[in-house]
Amino acid sequence: MKVLIAIDSMKGSLSSLEANQVVSEVFKERGHQVIEIAIADGGEGTVEAVIENNSGKIIPTSVHSLGGQKITAEFGWLEKEKMAVIETAAASGIQFLDGTLTTHPKNTSSYGTGELILAAIDKGAQKIIIGLGGTGTVDGGIGLLSALGVEFYNKAEEILPVSGGILDQITRISTKNLSNKVKEIEFLIASDVDSQLTGTSGAVQMFGKQKGIKEEEVIAYDRAMKKYQETVIGKAKSQAGDGAAGGIGFALRTFLNGKMYSGIHLISQLSHLEEQIKTVDLVITGEGKMDNQSLHGKVPVGIGRMAKKYQVPVVAFVGSFLGDDSLFEKEGISVIVPIIDKITSLEEAMENAKQNLQRTSKRSLKLLELIEKK
Repeated sequence: MKVLIAIDSMKGSLSSLEANQVVSEVFKERGHQVIEIAIADGGEGTVEAVIENNSGKIIPTSVHSLGGQKITAEFGWLEKEKMAVIETAAASGIQFLDGTLTTHPKNTSSYGTGELILAAIDKGAQKIIIGLGGTGTVDGGIGLLSALGVEFYNKAEEILPVSGGILDQITRISTKNLSNKVKEIEFLIASDVDSQLTGTSGAVQMFGKQKGIKEEEVIAYDRAMKKYQETVIGKAKSQAGDGAAGGIGFALRTFLNGKMYSGIHLISQLSHLEEQIKTVDLVITGEGKMDNQSLHGKVPVGIGRMAKKYQVPVVAFVGSFLGDDSLFEKEGISVIVPIIDKITSLEEAMENAKQNLQRTSKRSLKLLELIEKK
């Protein structure tokens, strides 16, 4: 049997590469032919997936975290294509939040992500993929833009220091210092979020609380984001994806002419995933947590849709599943297999993810081989 394995990272437990290897070893031991493809949806693991599948390399860079501390963050580099791959989470990620007022979104910015873009341009990038996901900022992307030379003024014509807390103070924006080099770059935005900038599914109301915005602050913060939006595009409507990464999607689209793509679609194109699916008997995918939200652009569903075109069955290994099986079957996922087989804490489940995935792979393979014998 020829099997393609493309499992999304299981956050905090296994990278895509690691998860693929666990399952691959099980199938190879039984003599099956395996193709491994590292995969991501624009969030965590995007750089690793592109680099692994295209023989690229990692470039460490000194930048600022969302709170302004000096850190080393990385971006991916493909020399032949002159292409960089950046995850917004690398410098502006939720991992830098500490629950204090210092890292409240009103006091943080995406400036470090802009610094990564500058480093990629200095490296000679002609095309930059930016994976939106895992950010701790809600600044509408003004920090990123500030790093690139964009200036934000208040009504007194003073340049504002950028952070999420000054969105409603912006009355004028100047791009005169935006480098011509930046304007020449092709920006490809990889995202699994299709929300607009403001409103109930926007950057603040949908995602703000998990980044530290309190319930009683949400409406005022969203109103400030709306004012910023109107300062930039007037009465024009926000578009799908603008609300991704705390509004960085909006900034990339409106100021840098970034083109929005489904993360799984873009990453699968770079890895030639669909061409490989045509050649196999079975696809194995998965992610840490699968629920009905996964139907909106997550890795397993994107892979299921591709495999369905060629009538290739798909098995999804997941840490947990809270959804409607029939909805996933319609999207091409033949069966969803949770890898947890006993009552356990989240911490234990994450710590034992490798063993759980290995055990589940062995059991599933035995079933498949029993069916094959018949």
